[in-house]
Amino acid sequence: MRILYDHQVFSLQDVGGGTRYPFELLRYLSRLPSVQADLFLGLNRSAYPVHEIDSRRARVLGLRAPLPPGLGRYLVNEVLESAASLVTGRYDIYHSTYFRWMPVIRRRASVATHHDCTVEQFPQLFPDAARVIRFKASLYQKADRIICISGFSRQGLLQHYSIDPAKTCVVYHGLNVLPRSQSAAQEVRRRAPRRFLLYVGTRGYHKNFLPLLQAFRDSRLCEDYDLFALGGGPLTLEQRSRIRALRLEAAVRCVPQVTDEFLAEAYAAATLFVYPSLAEGFGWPPLEAMALGCPVAASNASAIPEVCRDAPFYFDPCDVGSIARALVEAVIDEPVRRHAITRGREVAALYSWEKCGSETLAAYQSCLS
Repeated sequence: MRILYDHQVFSLQDVGGGTRYPFELLRYLSRLPSVQADLFLGLNRSAYPVHEIDSRRARVLGLRAPLPPGLGRYLVNEVLESAASLVTGRYDIYHSTYFRWMPVIRRRASVATHHDCTVEQFPQLFPDAARVIRFKASLYQKADRIICISGFSRQGLLQHYSIDPAKTCVVYHGLNVLPRSQSAAQEVRRRAPRRFLLYVGTRGYHKNFLPLLQAFRDSRLCEDYDLFALGGGPLTLEQRSRIRALRLEAAVRCVPQVTDEFLAEAYAAATLFVYPSLAEGFGWPPLEAMALGCPVAASNASAIPEVCRDAPFYFDPCDVGSIARALVEAVIDEPVRRHAITRGREVAALYSWEKCGSETLAAYQSCLS
């Protein structure tokens, strides 16, 4: 079976869940004797070791270049991949990595992945929402198979798009246990000298960060704990203003960009990981936290209860009081905390890229039978 992953998501970002997903699939497929998989990177600066993948069964077509991610790199790689398709021949499976098909790719069947309906649910947050929705509608109509990353993701797909349910399937993502580092652990202790609650990722509206700040203050945990926010770039003016208004300047710490090693040590050192998001198609961070023995307090919305099962302390993300109560319970109830840690490790162990890869391959084969 010949499989192609296109350049799209790799042209738009160098690191993140969107690029990790096809990278991990390619790494799995490279170990199978019955598969020849190609990834067209074009000009790229991917943070993942794509060129270390076994080249006998998985070809990575591209070169490292200083061109930054974004529209410029996307357009250059679109031209390069279109030209390369003239000599690479016909594929059995073409798996698009973003919202568009490349029409010049010759293939027997086309596969798309549906991640979530954040754009459809919160169009006011995205200036190009209407265009993205049109692209997605065209992508899904032409796909022979649509892989959804959770049952909730599939439900959203069928709600927002006129799709035959028979051509959809659910394949959960895998999970990488993040690497630990003694030097990173020392840096975490330097950056966060007090005990802390941990927040990871972007802090846009649907991530629900501002209500978390209010709940953190209302819980009075800020008297003894810090809120450590990692990744997602610098705090915005609105976020800094809210922190000042709540008098949390001394209790909220932000590190805009972190390494995997730093993130792992923060998970391991945190008293609690908090995930207040309103919309997730899957949600890696709580699983990453649980895999490293950190208890989780999480929103009871979207795919989070489906993926994290009964391990977290759940709260209503639209109710600040509910968030505050969950934070306090998760911090002070030691017997329940110990159970949450044990159960969290069990749940995190259910997700592997081996399982994701084998189920994705089965989805490919179903297109050809």
